Amino acid sequence: MLLQDMRWSHTAYWMLFCAFAVGCGSPKIGYDYDRSADFSRYHTYAWIAGAQEATGDRRVHSSLVDARIRTAIDAQLRAKGYTVSANGRPEFLVAYQVGMKDLIKGASTQNYIGDRVHGTYTTISDIQSYHEGTLLIDIVDAGSQILVWQASAQAEVDQSLGPKERDERISTIVRAMLAHFPPQ
Repeated sequence: MLLQDMRWSHTAYWMLFCAFAVGCGSPKIGYDYDRSADFSRYHTYAWIAGAQEATGDRRVHSSLVDARIRTAIDAQLRAKGYTVSANGRPEFLVAYQVGMKDLIKGASTQNYIGDRVHGTYTTISDIQSYHEGTLLIDIVDAGSQILVWQASAQAEVDQSLGPKERDERISTIVRAMLAHFPPQ
């Protein structure tokens, strides 16, 4: 009976661990909006003037990251039918913020070695550091200067990606975020 319980708990542990590991690869997307805003009147946009807020972290505060994020946001907004304001009077403004944290994740397994009377537990731990990136996209009503929509994404950042893979990753995340704009 004890052996069956140990096999079941070991199997259950690994199933839970695998589900958790797979879930970590997908970005966590959230969004919020002003329920009183009339999103149907938005047709043109512009970027909020000035440089993005400096984070001091050169991994995310660079012209390469800025270009990738702006290109991805522009592409998604154009795909939804929005255009960049040609007359300097957009209906909404767009901005983003980006950050990165260094974190640690780990997992431990415990095994019983020996018989019922003379045995011991051993613990095997796997601890890994990783980087978690956060991206916020803000939509601000141009007339009132009030934030009317915001999306956030958090995902593990793979520093080993090449330029094309980084473009695709950012594009995929921005597409998932802007899938909720305008709110239905």
